[in-house]
Amino acid sequence: MPLLRSPRGTVILLLAAVFITFGLLQIGQQTIALVYTGIGLFLFFYTSRLILQLKIAAVNKLEVSRVYKGSISEDKRLNVLLQLVNGTFIGLRTEIFDSYPPFFRLRTGSNAAVIDVPGRGYAKLQYEIAPTSIGAHEFGPVHLVMRDLAGLFFYQRDINIPGVVEVTPWARELIRGGLEATAFSTYSGPLTSRRKGEGMEFADIRQYAYGDPFKRIEWKSTARTGELMVRELHAETQLNVMILLDASDTMAYGQAGLTKLDYSARAVASLISYLSRRGDFFGLTVLQGDRPATVLPLARGQPQITRILNRLGQLKPTASGSKALSEAVKRSLYLGKVKGRTLFFILTDLETKAEVAALRQLVAMSHEVIIISPYTALFESHNLGGLDRVIFSIRTSYHWRTRQELVREAAIDGIPLLDVGPKDLFSSLVQRVEDHRRLGGS
Repeated sequence: MPLLRSPRGTVILLLAAVFITFGLLQIGQQTIALVYTGIGLFLFFYTSRLILQLKIAAVNKLEVSRVYKGSISEDKRLNVLLQLVNGTFIGLRTEIFDSYPPFFRLRTGSNAAVIDVPGRGYAKLQYEIAPTSIGAHEFGPVHLVMRDLAGLFFYQRDINIPGVVEVTPWARELIRGGLEATAFSTYSGPLTSRRKGEGMEFADIRQYAYGDPFKRIEWKSTARTGELMVRELHAETQLNVMILLDASDTMAYGQAGLTKLDYSARAVASLISYLSRRGDFFGLTVLQGDRPATVLPLARGQPQITRILNRLGQLKPTASGSKALSEAVKRSLYLGKVKGRTLFFILTDLETKAEVAALRQLVAMSHEVIIISPYTALFESHNLGGLDRVIFSIRTSYHWRTRQELVREAAIDGIPLLDVGPKDLFSSLVQRVEDHRRLGGS
């Protein structure tokens, strides 16, 4: 950016011209002072410019770096440190402004300041910001502004420092008291199914057979019948759960941090934490418009949780693709290590019948498919009340009829479609998981 003259510099330059002009028009003992004053202002003007140009050369050699953690949870703050290293012998006084990601909020410190950087020295600027939205967020450029002592000129240098911070969701649904009670009081018993085998829940009593473990002998029944009897237990069931998450731009409409995609990512984080505690296998497939879907194969344990959270931290809404869901299903089957009967959760706002048709392949392969659909109207009316909510309901009645057609289309293929809002997204997932477990699981 070239050296620019400030409004104050323009005023000084005009005053100098006016003084000299009036002094020359009426040369005399009294007006000669005006000429000297005008010449002095001209000299001051150009001397200030020359000195600033020398400092500009030093500013252009100033090394600026940004230090921060590349990935954080949405409940944490990000500490950002700007370092300015001056390799010249000229001391610099510069205004600095750091463009942090737009979906962050400043919490402590300041991202703008006037900093003195000594010659052959360095200076630092530190502040903390908090995220409001999940996914990948880019930093903007660092703006440096240098002015002369009188403020007649200024020079701005924009320094592009590429940087992305990934914000991962945290399992906030399990931390809230109500949902914790629902998830762990209602569903946290033994992992039982209708099949008999090794487990903890009692199923039946039968006669002892060769090879039965002695610890399962039922002594009271043995004493009553006179024959050796053993307990049969319900087998513990481990599920295979594959989650298909739609990251299209329609999922990202709304207020930052309160979009359908934000809520869905938090629900996924909560669900995988819940499944991990139950010993289940889980995976994630992210729909990315016309780009190939990202597939994290079925696995379990903390390493798998870390992989999925990292991927959720990289979410960036993409334009919807007409065949995105169909291609994502194929990649999920091919790369997802799907073996045996698997429960597929499809988290999408679902807008066309073609998207429902793309799931028929999973049903034909005897997988259980459930569409958990964040319904736009429920999210937009979440914070409305009274007359505003009634008016909004009337306005969305036509869209609701279209939605019902999609529900009927999915029902024909044997696919449940659940319209959910912010409050029941996670609980719907947990309920369907446990229903699947009771029916025999994977």
